[in-house]
Amino acid sequence: MPRRTLLLLLALAGCQASPCPREAPTVIAWTPGEQSGVAVPGRTITVAGAAEVLTAPDTFELTIGFDLQAPDLARARDDSRLRARALLDVIAKRAIPETDVQTQELSLQPRYESYEHRKIVGYQATRLMVVTLHDLDDVEAVLYDMLAAGANRVDRVQFSSSATGEKRAEARVLAVQAARDKAQAMAGALGQLLGEPLRVEEVTLDPWRPPTMNNMALNNDSVAQIGETVASGRVRVQANVSVTFALAHQ
Repeated sequence: MPRRTLLLLLALAGCQASPCPREAPTVIAWTPGEQSGVAVPGRTITVAGAAEVLTAPDTFELTIGFDLQAPDLARARDDSRLRARALLDVIAKRAIPETDVQTQELSLQPRYESYEHRKIVGYQATRLMVVTLHDLDDVEAVLYDMLAAGANRVDRVQFSSSATGEKRAEARVLAVQAARDKAQAMAGALGQLLGEPLRVEEVTLDPWRPPTMNNMALNNDSVAQIGETVASGRVRVQANVSVTFALAHQ
């Protein structure tokens, strides 16, 4: 008996028609030991790769505003406009560009005596604005001035980077490299050779479960800032990929 072992995949196996269709069946043969390094269909390995790039923030976004209550609709409207004007005066005095200020929420609604008794007992006005700053030292100063001018809500202070898109592209490359390194090590442990990539996809990160890092790159071309009372730290830009590689016998 010959030593060659053939694995035959017949695309038209089991044809019972007479005569069978003209198309020839697909035949794929593999002989162990004679074709070293040849990938076999169906033999694959799928791995995840994750990477993180740290970059210093250069954009500071404040979401700030106020809630106020008044006994009647006209008073609620007038008080809301007056306080909003005071907040915008702070923006003007600090020479913050108009393009960096946006009203995010503007509401004026009745207040009821209770859920069961829908009797109106007054009105509540709410205004929120988003102020974008580009100097770390302005963050606390603007917050203080806005609160002194009548703001009573600071919903969020968010640090971000204008280079996020560039850094995410860098993180994707590192994530793919991490996936290849992992697949190479796993294939070697199994006595296999890593073949060509068959499928690559970016995986959406779960915000509640940070990924296990395979690579980490610290972006040294940006410098974290520490102001008089605020520290910028670094912004994490992450990427996560899944790659499927073919496997070949050594």
